[in-house]
Amino acid sequence: MAEPILSGYLSNLGKYTEGRPAGEWVTFPTTAEHLKEVFDRIGIDFKHYEEWHFTEFQSPIPGLTEHLSEYSHPDELNYLGKLLEMQFDDDREKFIAAIEYGDHADSLQDIINLAQNLDCYWLYPSVHSEEEYGHYLVDELEEPELSDEVKRYFMYEEYGRDASINDDGMFTEKGYIYNNRNTFTEWYDGRDVPQEYRVTPQPPQPERPDPEKEDFDAAAMQPARCRTAPGYPDYPYRRHFRREAERDCRPPGTRHYRTV
Repeated sequence: MAEPILSGYLSNLGKYTEGRPAGEWVTFPTTAEHLKEVFDRIGIDFKHYEEWHFTEFQSPIPGLTEHLSEYSHPDELNYLGKLLEMQFDDDREKFIAAIEYGDHADSLQDIINLAQNLDCYWLYPSVHSEEEYGHYLVDELEEPELSDEVKRYFMYEEYGRDASINDDGMFTEKGYIYNNRNTFTEWYDGRDVPQEYRVTPQPPQPERPDPEKEDFDAAAMQPARCRTAPGYPDYPYRRHFRREAERDCRPPGTRHYRTV
C-alpha cells in the first residue's frame, strides 16, 4: 500500500486542554463524509466541544510538514492533498526542489499556490554541483559554444558558479533549480477554498423564524385601540344628537343667547 501523501493527527482541543486527549489520523485528500465520522469519534459536536488542532503531520515529501501548523485548516490541507495527488513524477520532483528553494513556501497558502505554478521554475535533475552545471551549460546547451580544443582548458566549475549566481539558483537533492521569472499566479487568496475541496463539518444552524408567523404574533400582541374609555359603549349617533340639542342659539327679537 502506497504511503499517504499527507496526513495529520486531528485532536479535540477542548479535551486536550482538559487532559483527556482524543484524536485520530486523517489522510488527505479526504471526503466530507469521512471527516464528519472522525469529528464524531473524537467528540467534536459543536455543543460541548467545537475546536480542534493538529498535533503532528506526516508526508513523504521532504520539508513539507515544516510549513504546516497546528491550526492549519482541514479544507486547505485537503486542497493541497488533492493538488499533490494529481501531480506527475516530474512535477513532484520539481515541487520538492521548489519547497527547498523556498521563495514561495512561507505558509500553507504559499505552498498551495506553489503547487499550481511549477512552470515558474527550471529543474535540472542531473546537476548537483557548480562544475556539473558548467558542463551542462557548455556540453548540453552549448552556452557558450566552444571547440573541443578549448573545452580541454575551460574552467567549468567557475563558469557554473557564476551562472548559478546570476540565476539566483540552488543545488538541491533533486537537482539544480532556479526561478525562470514566469508570472507567478496567486490562484488561492488564503480565504476562499474552492467548494470542491471543502470537507470540514459545519456547526448546526439555528432554525430561521417564519416572517409571516412573526408578523402575525406581533399583531396579536398589540392592544386594541379604543375610541372611548374602557367599559363605556361608544354610540356615535347619540353624540351627534346631543351636540345638536346643546348647541347655542339666539331667540328671535333678543340679543341674548340661551342654551336649549
